[in-house]
Amino acid sequence: MVAIHKYMRGKIIKLAWPAILEMFWIMVVNVLVTAMVGKFGAVALASVGLSAMVQFSSAMVFAAAGTGAAAIVARETGAGNWQQVRLVAGQAVLLGVVFGVLLAVVGYHVAPALFILTGAEPAVAALGSALLKIGFLFTPFFLVFSIGNAILRGLGQTRTAFYISSVSNTISLSLSFMLINGYGLPGIGPYGAAWGTGIGQFIGGITVLVVMALTAKVKLGWREVLSIHPGMMRRIINISVPAGLEQLALQGGRVTYTFMLAQAGAVQFAAHQIATQVESISFMPGFGFSVAAMTLVGQYMGKGMPHRSAQYAWLTNKIAVVSMSLMGLMFFLFSKELTALFINDAEVIYWGSMLVMIAALEQPTIAITYVLGGALRGAGDTKWPFYITTIGVWLIRMPLIYLFVVVWHYDLTVAWYITVGDFLVRSIFLWWRFASNKWQETGKKERELQST
Repeated sequence: MVAIHKYMRGKIIKLAWPAILEMFWIMVVNVLVTAMVGKFGAVALASVGLSAMVQFSSAMVFAAAGTGAAAIVARETGAGNWQQVRLVAGQAVLLGVVFGVLLAVVGYHVAPALFILTGAEPAVAALGSALLKIGFLFTPFFLVFSIGNAILRGLGQTRTAFYISSVSNTISLSLSFMLINGYGLPGIGPYGAAWGTGIGQFIGGITVLVVMALTAKVKLGWREVLSIHPGMMRRIINISVPAGLEQLALQGGRVTYTFMLAQAGAVQFAAHQIATQVESISFMPGFGFSVAAMTLVGQYMGKGMPHRSAQYAWLTNKIAVVSMSLMGLMFFLFSKELTALFINDAEVIYWGSMLVMIAALEQPTIAITYVLGGALRGAGDTKWPFYITTIGVWLIRMPLIYLFVVVWHYDLTVAWYITVGDFLVRSIFLWWRFASNKWQETGKKERELQST
């Protein structure tokens, strides 16, 4: 038994660490690009930040097609059905291209209206909408890039996905630096961040297509991408729609949450932004272990071994909870030092360190939310993560924050305590759902859909 657990832990870590490094490099690139834009002042910084958030949030709703594709790919990989893997990959890429083009056209034309809705000051709205138009132009490539990497993770090739993401983000960082500052290329200031990021996404999308075409177990060809297979489309959409709605609830909540907290004043909101940056460190292992759980649950469901799927999910959950609890302890003990890395303002450091200490309380439940949510998605049970996310974000977090912060004008520590409660409720529901083993029935129904 000890030998089996050691073997299982090895497989989990092998899948998780490339995904963790991938998230780490994405965070580093975002921080560096933000720092480069910062020298152009508050308007440029706010415009770049808001435009990136709006584009990413809208694109992630449609990138959920990758969630459905990855769940099916993991299962078909476990069963050794490589023709099905190839077909899933092709149809998912086709969906990414179609959704990307539609989003690009609509987003490009409504970008100015979106910034008016945010209530941003005129200078921020003008620059932000221009940057957002540039970002939307590259949406088809971003979706292909995201969906393709999700498929590779479903195959268990998290290291390959990490390499592709690293190439894309390194190109984004390099081009942004050159275009923002005018080194080797014409200097265009904040616009350089949008063009640099977009070109990096273009390279990522092309690269992931080439890699899938050359990967022995996929060998993606034009036939799988350009032809429509209704049965496979139904399989992907059946799993992806709840995942897309979950992203809509999550990303919509993220945007709403940000705008509500902005009303707390410049000092507290600055502290909130810094605390969010610090806390994002903990999302890296959460994402990595979520990928491991999704992949292993899906693959062992494909092998007809749901009991092994459950064992991998619970073991991954245990490792993640321990790891992120230790990270929470680090947040609690070094909250002031971590906050001071970002700013030298005593008042902001005071509030930021308080928020980081509160963030420490979330770590075990964030781990459960990531891992068991990923496990359910790997089994194809995407409806329950959607239900649970919607309940946590829109029935608990948003109404309470609106009352306490917007109406009653409490300080932002209350908002962070409410977020702790949100993650606690979500983790309890996800634990209950996975422990019920009803997600195994979803796998049977998904199989029946394949045969129709």
